[in-house]
Amino acid sequence: MNDIEVWKPHPEFQFVEVSTLGNVRTLDREVTTNSGVRLVNGRVLKPFYNKDGYLLTKITVDGKRITKGIHRLVAETFIPNPENLSQVNHKDCNRDNNNTSNLEWVTSEYNIKYRESHGKALNHPVLAINLSTLKISRFSSQSEAGRILGVHKQAVNMVVKGRYKKAGGYRFTNADDNAIESIRIKFGDEVDEILSCGLVDVTNNVQKIRKH
Repeated sequence: MNDIEVWKPHPEFQFVEVSTLGNVRTLDREVTTNSGVRLVNGRVLKPFYNKDGYLLTKITVDGKRITKGIHRLVAETFIPNPENLSQVNHKDCNRDNNNTSNLEWVTSEYNIKYRESHGKALNHPVLAINLSTLKISRFSSQSEAGRILGVHKQAVNMVVKGRYKKAGGYRFTNADDNAIESIRIKFGDEVDEILSCGLVDVTNNVQKIRKH
């Protein structure tokens, strides 16, 4: 992944600049209103998630607010699309990662098959540590953990990968044979207090982990 940030005007919205790292900003510009012409200062646009986990942002065009996917803005700005393909794929299946190196134009059919074959991480069982109650729960997938706990599944994924320290008041780690050791490595001294509670709560009666 290239961490050098390069900015370039969007081909359709010339007052909008998009970066190779997935950031979006507007430029200073004059806007005509009913009361005359005024200067609008440029700014970095704040992204937000939609229900499917894609990062979006809002752009004001001719007085109207429109919503655009950041991955599409990046692809439209930096990635050629000579075949006029309709969708943009995240190669690592992480919809937070809108770096140009992680995006590609694809067909709808290819996008679906790619997620099915490469998006297995989101379906891997995880342990969620409630940092307030110190209870640990097991979920069959990152998606299930996010849905039940009210945490965005992409945020769960980012914690599991170590890119975020926590999300929604929880720490997350893969639920595998090395889960407890992974928790100990990731959370340090905190784990001693967690394990001192003895029985660890596990959802779906799949397994129970006791202090030894």
